[in-house]
Amino acid sequence: MSEDQMEIQSGEAVQPPEESKNPATEQSPPPEEPIILKKLFPHAKQDLDLLFPDPGMKQLLKDLVRTRQRNTRFLKRVDLSVDEKEAEDESAETP
Repeated sequence: MSEDQMEIQSGEAVQPPEESKNPATEQSPPPEEPIILKKLFPHAKQDLDLLFPDPGMKQLLKDLVRTRQRNTRFLKRVDLSVDEKEAEDESAETP
């Protein structure tokens, strides 16, 4: 006898494995907000939304703004750590 026949004879119900269900259909991601370039680049002289109607290009420009912000924060932290080290060096040299 095969295993399936043995399980049925023993009275246990055979359930399909959980992996067969598609979790993507159960939990759909929240809808993304449209990217408004005017908000990302408020000082632009032209309407960037009209210049770049492609969603892929808008996403690229959004990523550019995010990367620029991260770089600025990183450089500020580096400057602060250099300033702190210089202050420690000056206080250590002065008796």
